[in-house]
Amino acid sequence: MNRTLPDHDPSNKKHHPISKYLFPYRHLIYFILFFIAVYALIRVAGIVIYREDINMDEVPKLLFNGLRTDLSGLGYILALPVLLTFLASSLPYGIGKIFLFAEKTYLLITGTLIFFLEMCTIPFMEEYATRPNRLFLEYMIYPAELAKLLINGHLAAVITVFCLMSIFVLFFFRALKKITLKHVPFNLISVMIFVVLGTITFISARSSFEHRPFNLAKAIFSSNQIVNTLTANSGYMLATSVKSMMSEKASTYKPLTQEEIIKEIQTDTGFDYPPATAENPTLNRLIPTNTGARKNIVIILEESLGAQFVGYLGGSGLTPNLDRIYGEGYGFTNMFATGVRSVRGIEAVTSGFPPTVNTSTVKREKTQKNFFNLASVLKNEGYQNSFIYGGESHFDNMRSFFLGNGYTKIIDINNYDNPIFTGSWGVSDEDLFNKALETFDEMHRQQQPFYSLVFTSSNHDPYEIKESFSHNVRNRETAIKYADYALGKFYDEVKTKPYFNDTIFLVIADHDARAWGSELVPVNHFHIPAVLFGAGIEHKTESHVVSQIDIPKTMMSLAGIKADVPTVGYDLTQLPDGFKGRALLQFYQNFCYLEDDGSAVMILPDQKVVSAKYDFSTQTLTPTTENNSLEKKALAYAHLGELSYEHGFFLIENKQSRK
Repeated sequence: MNRTLPDHDPSNKKHHPISKYLFPYRHLIYFILFFIAVYALIRVAGIVIYREDINMDEVPKLLFNGLRTDLSGLGYILALPVLLTFLASSLPYGIGKIFLFAEKTYLLITGTLIFFLEMCTIPFMEEYATRPNRLFLEYMIYPAELAKLLINGHLAAVITVFCLMSIFVLFFFRALKKITLKHVPFNLISVMIFVVLGTITFISARSSFEHRPFNLAKAIFSSNQIVNTLTANSGYMLATSVKSMMSEKASTYKPLTQEEIIKEIQTDTGFDYPPATAENPTLNRLIPTNTGARKNIVIILEESLGAQFVGYLGGSGLTPNLDRIYGEGYGFTNMFATGVRSVRGIEAVTSGFPPTVNTSTVKREKTQKNFFNLASVLKNEGYQNSFIYGGESHFDNMRSFFLGNGYTKIIDINNYDNPIFTGSWGVSDEDLFNKALETFDEMHRQQQPFYSLVFTSSNHDPYEIKESFSHNVRNRETAIKYADYALGKFYDEVKTKPYFNDTIFLVIADHDARAWGSELVPVNHFHIPAVLFGAGIEHKTESHVVSQIDIPKTMMSLAGIKADVPTVGYDLTQLPDGFKGRALLQFYQNFCYLEDDGSAVMILPDQKVVSAKYDFSTQTLTPTTENNSLEKKALAYAHLGELSYEHGFFLIENKQSRK
């Protein structure tokens, strides 16, 4: 019986033999064209929005490399649909329908994800200076915090994206529903068509006839970070991040051997390295400047507080209380953060760990116990160690990391009775500091030395603070003023405490509010405040370029703790003669090594290296000729973090740390 099945092509039109065999694949052509248009639209929108920050002469290459990125990404995405279309159109009707359904489901999921990521691109770039990447995924792990952040701080963007997604899904689903089974004979022609289309898909995905396939590093061509960000598309960026997260390798930086890295670091620092072993080659001996009674240690880690806001550092003057502390304490005027996330600040300030291109050690598997940390050393010295936070301590794996590495007391949002104010990120900074004072009082009564890491959160998007202070004005400026107000209250009160002169206090930011700019690494947005007070500390300033990784040694030295430590940070209380200040900055995939005189080397993926000069007055980077000796030093520091993690240089039993 010869009848036409309803899902077969009912048309009686005569097709050219080739077009007949190509006909089942035509919906994939529409898919490609539609999403290339979406990619281009978002890219052009970005060019318009950031037109004042980019060189328009680079736009043609931006668009060309962007198209190449899009075709490569779509090549990977469409490899499976090409196969499923071939099977659906060539196999018997009943089996073919199964493959067609599988293909439609796949296209619906991937198409929706692509569209969603592109719709999120501009809002995400505005906040994080990059397209959706691993940070995008990391926030997904904490749905409650993410929901509060979006609803309370970005409701307009949420509504816009939701509306666009609803329209897209409706029309895309209808379009997919119209795809019907187009059966063609299974013969040499159908096989050859499949092979040709599969080859085109493969070539598109590789987008290169070189030994290595195309990747984002090959698409990047500009010294302007915004141009490079727009060149990518968000799906490709996210996929690259996922791949990096799964492999956790030291990116594709220009290689150095382990021996070269260790020798370069040891020569550069000149520390006392006799404690070093093959297992812990960076172990060096810290002899403290304080030879008297042991001191308590309190580190106040201020959320998102860049130097750009601090009047004492030439900023906008939103922090009169922090300026007052600078005027009375031991202040660092050129302190630089290691990264743009809180976990970067935490690992550097508490462990002296150098930044890496991969996930922070706070969240990685090998660092959850016996990992060198201020608390792990101080615990063996009889200190009580606590982490005091106003939000959920499980966020970013902080609770697990701290409990496994010497902190015996964790205080978070669940430990506050009748707080003054509670926002999306937890209780207010006033509540936090009140709890900190209460905790210090209790530990002092027990007549044991103590160490506390106090982590603020009021200065965090969506900038929710108590109405009596904000007067219904909710923005970063008001949040910074409130965070400074709460810090000032704490400063005034803690100075009246009996343990004040027995305690070393440090106020330091985890990172700046927003790392943004056209440079490959926006150095100016890594500049942060850091000031010491208490325990007889006299007023003075240090103008050398220094890093967050210098904090652990400095705090132990002031507290009177002698130890063998794996960190290559400096004790800032006893800098060597001829010291050339330096800082290590990690801006997503890009690493920057910066020195006192503005000499800078940027280590980029795909073995690219760029030398530059940073002007501290104009806060700009200017490319310079190669500096081979500085380049090797920068490479050594760029590789040191991942090498230390992989080989466990910071994994030291507590008893080994005490000397």
